[in-house]
Amino acid sequence: MSRRTLLLLGALAVQFVLIAVVSAPRLSPRLTGDEYRIAVAPIDPIDPFRGAYVELDYGILSGFSPERGREVWVPIRDGRLGGPTRPRPEGPALRCRYGDRGTECGIESFFASQDEAKRLERVLGGGAIARIKVDGAGRAAIIGIEEQ
Repeated sequence: MSRRTLLLLGALAVQFVLIAVVSAPRLSPRLTGDEYRIAVAPIDPIDPFRGAYVELDYGILSGFSPERGREVWVPIRDGRLGGPTRPRPEGPALRCRYGDRGTECGIESFFASQDEAKRLERVLGGGAIARIKVDGAGRAAIIGIEEQ
């Protein structure tokens, strides 16, 4: 192989590695996580000008108020999320950050296609269940939303 071909292959390999490193935290819960069903309520209805998404409220109890930006853990118990704690609790838990809007776990917004958004408007009116997956590191992803 010529030097030019080797440089091109090397550059492509570096790009693939960078993509894998950047996307791994978002893909890990979907590929390796355990599924949980958590009760949710809408905070922000679907806005046609901002896209087909909805802001969700998981009813995370306010256990304490750590410094902004600090890592906290939120336990999953019987289809609900408990209050944030500093040490990781026993059993399944989400790794979250305490931010400007309270406890943020990365599952506060759900994006959907236009057809799915119409269904969500109907479903979220009477309460709903979010299907989430959580990996061993506490990272979470929303898999879907269904009727309660």
